Amino acid sequence: MTPGGRARRDDRVPIAAAGDALRQIVAAAVGNALEWYDFAVYGYFAVTISTLFFPPEREWTALLATFGLFAVAYVVRPVAGIVLGHYADRFGRKAVLPFIMALMAVGSALIALAPTYRTIGAAAPIVILAARLLQGISAGGEFSSATAFLVEHAPPRLRGFYGAWQFSGQGAAVLLSGIVGLLVTRSLSGDQLQAWGWRVPFALGAVVGPVGFYIRLRLSETPAFLRAQAEKTDEEVSGFRALAALQRCIWVALGLVLGGTAAFYVLFVFLPTYAVKILDLGVGASLVAPVVAGSVITVLCPPMGYLSDRVGRWRMMGVAIVAFLVAVYPAFLWLRHAPGVTVLAIIEGGFGILFAAYAAPFSAAIAELFPVRARATAMAAAYNVGVALFGGGAPLIVTWLIAATGDPIAPAYYVAAGLLLSLASIAAMPRRLAGESPESGVPGDMVPRRRRQDRNRRQAHRP
Repeated sequence: MTPGGRARRDDRVPIAAAGDALRQIVAAAVGNALEWYDFAVYGYFAVTISTLFFPPEREWTALLATFGLFAVAYVVRPVAGIVLGHYADRFGRKAVLPFIMALMAVGSALIALAPTYRTIGAAAPIVILAARLLQGISAGGEFSSATAFLVEHAPPRLRGFYGAWQFSGQGAAVLLSGIVGLLVTRSLSGDQLQAWGWRVPFALGAVVGPVGFYIRLRLSETPAFLRAQAEKTDEEVSGFRALAALQRCIWVALGLVLGGTAAFYVLFVFLPTYAVKILDLGVGASLVAPVVAGSVITVLCPPMGYLSDRVGRWRMMGVAIVAFLVAVYPAFLWLRHAPGVTVLAIIEGGFGILFAAYAAPFSAAIAELFPVRARATAMAAAYNVGVALFGGGAPLIVTWLIAATGDPIAPAYYVAAGLLLSLASIAAMPRRLAGESPESGVPGDMVPRRRRQDRNRRQAHRP
């Protein structure tokens, strides 16, 4: 890949026939949407869960505890992601994806069936904790394995387009969870919602989980992985050992993760709670946010990814970050002074456009930093650490900031901090990509020294 993000002419891997590749992408995107649906729906029912699974103390304390359990799932994600990524690098992307889907479905089933605090007392939040840990392990392996699967099925000049289906699937998950939540809250009375209605979205996730499992069982392994396995030698550096050789790329990838993560979890996962607690819009009205944002992200990510294949990934991501920084504070200020469903929908639609412009090229950009043999492990390390730092704790930290400072605009500051870190990482990329290795997409100074010297000697002796 060139510094601007375009694939080189000689960066070729064997690819499946176009029709087969399209079927793999659709299957992966559907499975990805079902996977992230289970994970996202918890954030939308946080207020209800806080009243049912914790002692009847101050409402902010219960809500903080609920988002604490939300954050717990992210504590296990880095380790789980690296372990599952290593498995995917050794045995294939297809080998790990069905297992990840099954874990997520079991976690959703536990939440759907969990007895409340009134029924079993202090044991109630422990059940939720166990469910969130299972979901955290599952999510830890999802991004790296699914992204590697998508990008490695793509022709070099369409990696942005193929990789964009990762976040299109996440957008579909936000949309689906928002629609289900909206239907539940609009169809049931407040008492019915508290009594049993909140369980319906989680039960649906548990039911559709086997569908995603079946879809993923029918996937075929990526041509790039099969080729890497066929060419593997005993001296090849891969898996955990490769992380040390790739540490500079991992730091860059980590920086890229932070801004998009902060934006996603505050603007799309936390905002429904913000609309209820701060804007007093009601649960039903608040779920307009994920429906609008999810629709925009789902539809726009593929064309945005295709555009990144033409104009360059880093350039496109940088413009999106700057636009986000300019818009986020005025948007929260407008929402605070003119709260309403229409304003909320307009703001979420705008944020959805900016997020799609950043996230669509992101998957291919981060995948191209790493060689095939260590790709899932390295991506899992960077992505899950970044999400744990700026994503899992985002609802908890932002809730605490609002409660402690009394400033309802506090979420904008948190998002801006993550965006600035990503902008710094994007600015560093052209220098780090100098001298990259065309066969792997890895910067030349990341290739182990012995392999680089051997390659240079071979090139020097060519006629």
